[in-house]
Amino acid sequence: MERAAPLTREHAVEVTLEDELPVVRVDARAVAEVVYTLVDNAAKYSPKGTTVRVAARRGAGDTILLAVEDEGQGIPLHLRERVFDKFFRAMRDGDARAGRPAGTGMGLSIAQGIVEAHGGRITVEDGEGGRGCRVVVVLPIGDQEDAAEQPGEVNFRRKREEV
Repeated sequence: MERAAPLTREHAVEVTLEDELPVVRVDARAVAEVVYTLVDNAAKYSPKGTTVRVAARRGAGDTILLAVEDEGQGIPLHLRERVFDKFFRAMRDGDARAGRPAGTGMGLSIAQGIVEAHGGRITVEDGEGGRGCRVVVVLPIGDQEDAAEQPGEVNFRRKREEV
């Protein structure tokens, strides 16, 4: 979130972490890149002055749910799977000329690769109340006994205190 601060300076940012989240066994840098990409997209594709929400909570079974939500136009249902394709952008080239940000279309493809390499999944949904876009990352919970010994893991309890 600190790295993304310049991207979100024209937005309100809400970070909500559920209390007592278990350890997730992941490459912390790689997953931080996923979060950065999602926050970057949320800030780029939503109007100035709107809210970008980042949340983590326990999911179904032995998973952690991480979501980044914006208040932009959202992504049409028929394009939601394609946004993870390399070089695909849901925004058209004319949008860049109209003041919308341009991009290579690699961010979500890379994010998907990182999430899937960790045994997780990433999906796109409507934002709260049908407004905007919500990208949800589901990651498996790690073994807590071994977690303290493994470098590079994300302990959401510790990170909560740092936020």
